[in-house]
Amino acid sequence: MSAPSLPRVVRGFMWVDYFLIMPVLARLSWGAALWWGRRRGDLLYCWRRVGRRAAVANLLHAYAGRLNAREARRIARRAYQAQTCEEAETFLFGALRREEFRAFVRVEGQEHLEHALARGRGAIVFSLHYGSLCLAMIALAYIGYRVNVLARSIAEEENPLQAPVRRYAARKVADLERILGRPFIIAGAPDAMLRVRRALKEGEIVYVLLDVPPELANRRVRVRFLGHPAELPHGAELIAKASGAALLPFVVRRNADGRTHTFRMGAEVPVVEGGESVLQRCIDELEGEIRADPSQFFMWEFARSFWIDEGPVGTIDHTDGMQAAGGGAA
Repeated sequence: MSAPSLPRVVRGFMWVDYFLIMPVLARLSWGAALWWGRRRGDLLYCWRRVGRRAAVANLLHAYAGRLNAREARRIARRAYQAQTCEEAETFLFGALRREEFRAFVRVEGQEHLEHALARGRGAIVFSLHYGSLCLAMIALAYIGYRVNVLARSIAEEENPLQAPVRRYAARKVADLERILGRPFIIAGAPDAMLRVRRALKEGEIVYVLLDVPPELANRRVRVRFLGHPAELPHGAELIAKASGAALLPFVVRRNADGRTHTFRMGAEVPVVEGGESVLQRCIDELEGEIRADPSQFFMWEFARSFWIDEGPVGTIDHTDGMQAAGGGAA
């Protein structure tokens, strides 16, 4: 599968943006880098006309009359800004020293993780494409935890990224692996589950995102997500049941100042049989975070790919998809 073709001028701008503008602004100042991150979000919102319409339609569908079109457009625009600021921060956090990170990140709920790890079976921390999601890996590592990231491959034959986005993603992954002190675990690789089981047995953390598009997940189950029936992968639930590891939700939310973040770890989700599924309880925890601030959820444009109810509530643009916007390695 190959990435959809983009006009040469767009590809050229992406190269300049990723490998000249953002690195230079990151060296100049944090504020300048994030200012450009917001402007990139504005440009993306204007350029991705089909995607913008899908995001607005999906917001209106998810909120079922509790939003008007103007409010949905405002949230969609800010969601693009959240994604592009997260990309801009790649060039800032790679140089952030361990002793500095708490000036930018407030950590809440660490006691939940400590309690879970005390059982000696490791912990699976899970979230969605929300806020500065890669910052959670850095925060956990700098606090002193051993973090193993279960991620998508960015290899050309497996992930249809645009060339500049692939190179950017490779740099991002390399920086994160250096900070974590270990390579990502690539989902579907022959040794992936062996590495996951070993990490949990040694009392380490496995980091997982649950909002993987259904077409990329081999095993998925039906849940309710954002107010509608959906299909999501349930690998985290299966691993937790097999290993006895704790399941803990987290989010990293950008604060109102635009520069600092709050990393909040939630209480453990019980892994019990019967009644509501474990995955549904996990999704309910995270959906509450989305409802608290929907503008930091990256996937509004693609929400329709999760939902399985009938009805044309918005068309997702598969010609210039999330790959062109940047997506993410994790």
